Amino acid sequence: MKQHITMAAILERGGRIFLVRPQPGAPWELPSGPLPPGVDDVDEEMDRILQRLGVHAPAVEEDFLQTHYFPAEDGQVVYNLYAPTGWQGEPAPPPGVGSGWFTLDELDAIDLLPGVRQAILEAFGLVQPPDRTGEILAALGAELAEAVREPAAPASSAARAAGLDVLRTLGGRDPGAAFQDLRRTAPELAEDIVDFALARGWSSPVLDRRTRSLLVIAMLAAQGRTGSPLRSHVEGALNHGASPAQVIEVLRMVAVYAGFPAALEAWPVMEEVFARRGIPRPGRTEAAP
Repeated sequence: MKQHITMAAILERGGRIFLVRPQPGAPWELPSGPLPPGVDDVDEEMDRILQRLGVHAPAVEEDFLQTHYFPAEDGQVVYNLYAPTGWQGEPAPPPGVGSGWFTLDELDAIDLLPGVRQAILEAFGLVQPPDRTGEILAALGAELAEAVREPAAPASSAARAAGLDVLRTLGGRDPGAAFQDLRRTAPELAEDIVDFALARGWSSPVLDRRTRSLLVIAMLAAQGRTGSPLRSHVEGALNHGASPAQVIEVLRMVAVYAGFPAALEAWPVMEEVFARRGIPRPGRTEAAP
């Protein structure tokens, strides 16, 4: 199933919503744009879309609201909705693109793209989101059934290349050498790790690699897996551009939601990586010899 990733913004001023339409007679829609190929940071792309419109949002990365999923002929639209706060400027769409300001009450009287009206009303708390649990479970069931039916096949060169690229950015070293190390230490699992876990698990542009690394740290720490997997993913998060402060905050969240023992078990692993990289830790008291 193909995914079309779109970023859209609710620009509200004086109780009115800014909408655009590409041509006369077309449905109205929120200011939006697709995620271009090769781009994996949806926040930055949303910022670029707003800038092209003449709008400045000071902290768009904090303005993400919700993801909606709309059906498409060849798959689905992943609709990432933002609600910029403190935005400035006068929205000015390109020539030939219509625009207007509408109250929430007027949305029922205009032609909106399917799903957009519901997304806007949900954002303002005027309607409850539909319960899609059944749809999600059905989709997961279909995916699992398809996986069972498909016979095992040799990895494609594209999958191997994708997996090696993740191995390169995750480990910060030559991926070929890292792959050979995997083959020596876990010969039966090496190809599964690279061709499936890394190639498929890390390939979607919906989450960038920094975010994925931070998520893996949280999951490993919550499970108490504080050995080499956690160490390698703390290293990987830093290699993917996460700051030491972000890694610390992840473990603080682990303490809140998975318990302080889990965070305390993971903390020395993080400190070990920081020390090896020469990352200063102001205020940290070293134990007496």
